[in-house]
Amino acid sequence: MKAQVKILIEGCTNADSVVATGEERTRPTITLVKDNDIIMVVDPGTLESQQLLVDALRKENLTVGDIDVVCITHSHIDHYRNIGMFPKAKTLEFYGLWDKESVESWSENFSASIKIIHTPGHDNTGITLLVDTNEGVVAICGDVFWKENHPEKPQDDAYALDPQKLQDSRDSILKMADWVIPGHGKMYKTGRTAEKTADTNIGVPMKKEPRANGKCRKCGNLLGKDRCVCRPRLCFRCCECGMDCDLCGCSHKNKSTL
Repeated sequence: MKAQVKILIEGCTNADSVVATGEERTRPTITLVKDNDIIMVVDPGTLESQQLLVDALRKENLTVGDIDVVCITHSHIDHYRNIGMFPKAKTLEFYGLWDKESVESWSENFSASIKIIHTPGHDNTGITLLVDTNEGVVAICGDVFWKENHPEKPQDDAYALDPQKLQDSRDSILKMADWVIPGHGKMYKTGRTAEKTADTNIGVPMKKEPRANGKCRKCGNLLGKDRCVCRPRLCFRCCECGMDCDLCGCSHKNKSTL
């Protein structure tokens, strides 16, 4: 049985026109994903009231206690503000799959119908869920697109850290998905041909990886004692922390190995 995807609350934003309106208001598109025993909420960000999300879940015969995974597409607060509503759920984000105080690496093939890809550009921590449904592959991509094909050009995204990487992420999504759920708008069709491309890999059983250690996201080496404390998806050799990081000291370790 393939996964199910439904928008719980359609997002909106005026961040691209705030100069004219005078007050910025934004909320993300909040999505529900069901895949066998997985019940996931994606981007439970900012809302006028948390009750709106509670009511939306109730319409699906769910409560906040039924949600076992909350996915954050990227590390901007308008996409994760209400994560505390789900105290029993694990958190899926760029650096790992968190359960209370512990974290483990996630596999790209998160389940039989859910694939995770890294989609940087708007933010370096961007991830996209590619969900195989009866209607085709749905990309839940956060702010890779704010709304349907908007901003029109990556350079028009005032918050983008790297427009070229953002363009690359957009190209990847449009090749792999039939539908896009953007960061702040309704779902739309990509125009991709019905024939699935071989590189999508949705529906392939989850590849087993050593969950206890995982692999460094940059160099691909298995992580063990060389795992960075504050960047657990990286080894100390690839750590992005500065020399002044007192938590992990990876830069000092790296220097000592040269």
